[in-house]
Amino acid sequence: MAKSKYLQIAQLLIDEIENGQLAPHVKLPSLRTLMALHTVSMTTAIASYRYMEQLGYAVAEEKKGFYTQKPYPATNMALFPQFNSAIVKVAPRPAKNNIDIATDSLATAKLDTRLIDISFLKQSINAAMKSADFNLNYEAAQGNVQLRHQLSNHFSQQGFTSHQGELVITNGCLDAVVIALETVSKPGDVIAISSPCYSGLLDILSLLDRAIIEIPSTEHGIDLDQLSNIARTNNIAACILTANYQNPTGHSLSNEQKKLVAELASKYELPIIEDDIFRELAHQKTIPLPIKYYDKAGWVLWCSSFSKTLAPGLRLGWCKPGRFLAKYLNRRKIQTLGINQPMQLALADYVGKGHYARHLKKVNKALSLHCTTYLDYLQKHLPSNSQIYFPKGGLVLWINIPNVDAEKLALYLSNQGVSIQQGNTFSTTTLYQNCIRINIGLIPEKSLMSQLKAIVLAIDELE
Repeated sequence: MAKSKYLQIAQLLIDEIENGQLAPHVKLPSLRTLMALHTVSMTTAIASYRYMEQLGYAVAEEKKGFYTQKPYPATNMALFPQFNSAIVKVAPRPAKNNIDIATDSLATAKLDTRLIDISFLKQSINAAMKSADFNLNYEAAQGNVQLRHQLSNHFSQQGFTSHQGELVITNGCLDAVVIALETVSKPGDVIAISSPCYSGLLDILSLLDRAIIEIPSTEHGIDLDQLSNIARTNNIAACILTANYQNPTGHSLSNEQKKLVAELASKYELPIIEDDIFRELAHQKTIPLPIKYYDKAGWVLWCSSFSKTLAPGLRLGWCKPGRFLAKYLNRRKIQTLGINQPMQLALADYVGKGHYARHLKKVNKALSLHCTTYLDYLQKHLPSNSQIYFPKGGLVLWINIPNVDAEKLALYLSNQGVSIQQGNTFSTTTLYQNCIRINIGLIPEKSLMSQLKAIVLAIDELE
């Protein structure tokens, strides 16, 4: 039986994407052009592209048309080892060398400096200096009301309503998380975290004298059965989770899992500290929802910032603490007399004029291209038994290379001036000794591709 016309057209384009004739992120012919090329109706043309969307070969961009993309392969479960959780104390961890923070590095999850929106940020900083509210007095502990109002409007455009009175401005996301931890727990308490977990959070938990219990990640997000059992049977004070484009793996919780986590928090009265710093770096059209969206009882303390999406040097973030707002604000008042007023006014102007939303679209398109370039190169050149998680957003790639000690690999590469982050820094277990994390925020030009080549050659040497 002959295929329907829309399937025939879709398959022709899919074949061109698969054999490299059509590169990822190239604009497909307009619907009217497709109609003329194949002598079909508008309905058939639309059906062709919708079918390609379903298979992951096309993505629609509002008012622009359809663009090519490659579908994501099935997740290899070797990337997410399963284990039975146990409570441990976090041993003091070696101090990090800060050189990677100041330079463009594959070891640090951040944007290439050339992707920072310097021009419009400067305009907004200048506008802040001329603002009637610019007086250099102490700012309110909760944060500048204009910035909170503009953030509230911004989030509502993403389908996530937040009243400005529910937000607290902080010195970045980690500051928001630390205050949240101190709000809902005390030294000696047990905190549940995902495994693997951002290394900076492990450092903070060690310094704050909190014990931890790691919950295994899964291809769908996190092992909710173990989390539920731990919430029911262990006296844990809180749980720290990243639901969107988690660091270091890049994977996300499904919306169903986010909803179930919010319901679990309410059922067991368990505070969930949501570190959602990568949420707005979606490589596809739609920016996902946080766990906080499904939180009806206020048990989720939602934390994020501009550091990964806009510029790390801004040092401005926020928290929506839910039922803990008053207690959170009290801790905020004890620790600081307010956040930098001029920068809050500048970011209020920047967000309010729509620069932030436009910047996100531009950066996300760039990151999607970066990710495709990195993945194409690594898939072709890494050992055939390597596994890479294909993220749909964020700034990192998580790679498992069997038979290679990632710590030795990182040391070997550092002697060549190439930095990566080895898997053992993201856990108290020994499950990620063969894993590395690399930053995909850097523009994939000649110097960057040389670093990727150095990684591949080093792996060949150490295998």
